[in-house]
Amino acid sequence: MTCRTARCWFLLFLAVLLELLGTTALKFFSLDDGMTGYGVMLVCISLSYWLLSKAIEAIPVSTAYAIWEGTGLIGITIVTYLLFHESLNPLKLLAFAAIISGLLMIKSGTSVAPPKEESTYVR
Repeated sequence: MTCRTARCWFLLFLAVLLELLGTTALKFFSLDDGMTGYGVMLVCISLSYWLLSKAIEAIPVSTAYAIWEGTGLIGITIVTYLLFHESLNPLKLLAFAAIISGLLMIKSGTSVAPPKEESTYVR
């Protein structure tokens, strides 16, 4: 793993955290009928997408998006279960196992291609 690739994985991790923070803020502030949560959510989700766009410089977009979406889905379900006491039934747990196994298969089946060199083709 090169330094560039490691940095992109770190950016992807930060993108997931910001997605979780933005979605949690939306839920938390919606309980008070205030607009603050929408502002926090907008900033966090916007930064999350920006970091995702930087992460795909070295990570294939299909892998990065699957990990971003899958871990975000699992993360927000755990956060809302712990903070807001939303349900977490056996069917959801089975679905999480399927998501996690799918993410592991995608990650293990992904190879990062070396960066393309600029073309020196002359007409």
